[in-house]
Amino acid sequence: MRKINLFSAAVLLALGASVASCSDESGLVDNSKVEVPELKGEQEVVLKVASAGDGLVSRAGRPLYSSEAAQKIDKVKIVIVKCAPGNPDPAYTVVASKLIEDWMNVSQDYATGGHGKQYTWRLGADEKLQYNENSNDTYMVYAIGYTNAGLYKTSLGNFENLTTGDFNWVTSALTTENLKALDLGEEVFAGSLENLTIDKEGGFTIKTGGENVLTLHRQVSGITGYFTNVPTFPAGSQDKVVTADPDDYKAYTKGLKLQLVSSNANDQIIFAGFNSSFQETGKDVKYIVNGSQTTSWDSNNGGLKTKFDEPNQSIDAYKIYEINLGSWFPQGDTSGDGYLGTLDAYDEQGNPNDNWVSPYGSGNTVDFRPGSVFAGKFVIPFTKVPNTKTLELQLVATVALPAAGGSDPAIVAEGDIIKSWRINLSSTDEQLGTTNASNHVEVVQKDGIPAVLTGNDYEEKYDSYSIVRNHLYGVGVKSTDGYDPDKDKPEDLSKGQTLILKVNDNWELIHKMEIE
Repeated sequence: MRKINLFSAAVLLALGASVASCSDESGLVDNSKVEVPELKGEQEVVLKVASAGDGLVSRAGRPLYSSEAAQKIDKVKIVIVKCAPGNPDPAYTVVASKLIEDWMNVSQDYATGGHGKQYTWRLGADEKLQYNENSNDTYMVYAIGYTNAGLYKTSLGNFENLTTGDFNWVTSALTTENLKALDLGEEVFAGSLENLTIDKEGGFTIKTGGENVLTLHRQVSGITGYFTNVPTFPAGSQDKVVTADPDDYKAYTKGLKLQLVSSNANDQIIFAGFNSSFQETGKDVKYIVNGSQTTSWDSNNGGLKTKFDEPNQSIDAYKIYEINLGSWFPQGDTSGDGYLGTLDAYDEQGNPNDNWVSPYGSGNTVDFRPGSVFAGKFVIPFTKVPNTKTLELQLVATVALPAAGGSDPAIVAEGDIIKSWRINLSSTDEQLGTTNASNHVEVVQKDGIPAVLTGNDYEEKYDSYSIVRNHLYGVGVKSTDGYDPDKDKPEDLSKGQTLILKVNDNWELIHKMEIE
């Protein structure tokens, strides 16, 4: 089977701080080249949002249109947490907090080309933490970057309520309405810097040494699909479909949709178990699942439930995204070739026509190759289901295609899965575990500590794999929000092939995936 290389991407969010706390975070590197005056006896937190790779910066609260990134964070909530002796199970208490609002305007550029922002929080006299030579307490700095219109509903009500008092790792769940609307995640960032103490002069000191940089990373996964030349017929039925009554065929093609389904999904995220050491693609990579299911998961996920396309079987699946083809091709398959794609987007003179339109709008911000379709979603990470494939792309009929004269049975019935493609990781992908001993996907527990999945059933396989935090999974090349004819490469679904998916160097690792 022929394999085609694909490409997708994104970025990281880095926060620097003159602080540290409850576990060893040594080895972090601050590449900002910004000098911050060191004031003895002062307690200050320097918060930095930095880019990595290609000068691109992550953004929160954005639709996922491409691999392009641009910084857009409305708020950053930062707290200092006191950790009583007895690690790794200390008592946690928030002793200082700061809500940074309107981040884009109150922060300042610190990197060449304006690709980073910084903000300094200097604790006032009434906020300063006191030195105690008889104390073994350490401190942790914990921060979350997000948007005003946050999708997540926390046990606190909202992130702003993370203030003084007992501290627990923040968890947040999606609502029933979110799940029904396939709003499965919003880009949000979090991180912690640990093992901070207060020196005799009253300043912050890192107990374990290392650079005093706090790195916030994306807490969700990204999944995109960019396609062209979508077939309108089941295998072996092209002639029967395209020669049906023209009005019936037009209505049928306008009712077709692509949907991506998965064998697992989560509705709750825990902001803990951070991979703070990750700074550069391919180094210090982690495979972390920080999602789980709430007690109301079964009663709330009705909007997601569907089935895999398996003959003579009924295997549960969950919808991740849908692409309504009629929204892109308002007049259907005008070329009459049995595909929705390139030929339907141009007239006989080769000029773009009115039968292809992007439902996202058109202009310099979001554009696509004429004749293509696209979907992108941020999702809460989830673990693989043992011995079950993870992702499948389906072509579904939402309008029946009647046989000649309206006789039964119809050529295609409403709700039929016309065609499906299985999406696989490349057999050489670094996420895969070849034996039980090489399993390395970790799941964040309630105590905030990641634990490795064990057992042969949880080996990461090319067709059965977990969707892990801060990794982007996509089919088709969409490198910028705008349309770049030299770089945009939507995957051609008219061909029988294996599609290989990659993750850009702004995420933790480059993946290769295949679609069958």
